[in-house]
Amino acid sequence: MARSALAAALWSNSMSNLEIKATKPVRIVIVTPVYNDWESFKKLVPNIDKYLRDRAVSVKFIAVDDGSFQEPKLTEHDWGQMDVVNSLEILRLTSNQGHQRAIAIGLSRVAVDADADVVIVMDCDGEDRPQDIGALLDAHLKTPNAIIVASRATRSEGFAFVVLYAVYKHCFRAMTGKSIDFGNFSMIPMPLLARLVHLPEAWNHLAGTIVRSRLPIVRVATDRGLRYAGQSSMNLVSLIIHGLSGISVFSDTVFVRLLLIASLLGAGTMTMAAALVALRLLTDWTPPGWTSTTIVSLVIVFMQVLLFSGGAIFMQLQRRSSPTVIPAWVAPDYILGSIHFDLSV
Repeated sequence: MARSALAAALWSNSMSNLEIKATKPVRIVIVTPVYNDWESFKKLVPNIDKYLRDRAVSVKFIAVDDGSFQEPKLTEHDWGQMDVVNSLEILRLTSNQGHQRAIAIGLSRVAVDADADVVIVMDCDGEDRPQDIGALLDAHLKTPNAIIVASRATRSEGFAFVVLYAVYKHCFRAMTGKSIDFGNFSMIPMPLLARLVHLPEAWNHLAGTIVRSRLPIVRVATDRGLRYAGQSSMNLVSLIIHGLSGISVFSDTVFVRLLLIASLLGAGTMTMAAALVALRLLTDWTPPGWTSTTIVSLVIVFMQVLLFSGGAIFMQLQRRSSPTVIPAWVAPDYILGSIHFDLSV
């Protein structure tokens, strides 16, 4: 009954937000995950207000506290006078769930909020620049039924990161057949948000889920900003896991492609083995012992292909028969509580 009620609420909200009228202020909810980076977050909120104060918008913040061990220690006095940012909510999670799942929980919370037209996902550290929200908003007003994503025109990371990211993009395309050139920084209309939070892939990787959803996407070129404070908590292991999470969104496509490659490899080894047997029986071109050694090696390769294919098929069937995690359903279980700030006065 609870899930049916949630689905009904999401559908009702979707229908009521199908069209956004430019004559009214656009109601924006900004979702940003925070893990101990409260100094950056304190700078982000007034910067958002600064760059949007000339826009016909009203803004609500939802900061998803992803199990931070540092207390926020925030009060209304930390923000000063706000023009468009009306309220702020810190959503405290039971434990650290990781960047992507924190975003999924925050989006699931927003999905049932009827007082919003669009939701913006961005990092709190300054690398997603507040001044680029205006460009996303302009694109949204032109195409209100599409997801607006920030595609990086320039990057501020070091050479090693740029190289690794390029390798990731090529691997992603080779394994999934899709291209991905954007991250979490995006603007999602509320009717489309209701669909995204009911896709199980959103639990692991938002950008990949947007690509897989087949929803209309509009790309806006943006530059990557510099951090407000501190150092990024992302390291090589985190980046690799993040990349694999993106590829896992298309696990069924990756499975089929690997299975086809394994089948071709298996067929190739058996063809080579048959050709060697024929060559040995019909000619004197092969030296003694060489044919049998080579055939044994090919048989070993073939058996390894069979084991890999069988294991992959078993894992895929087991995954499809296991219960799926729907972010909209499980998000409330991870919310410990929340802190509200009224910034309208």
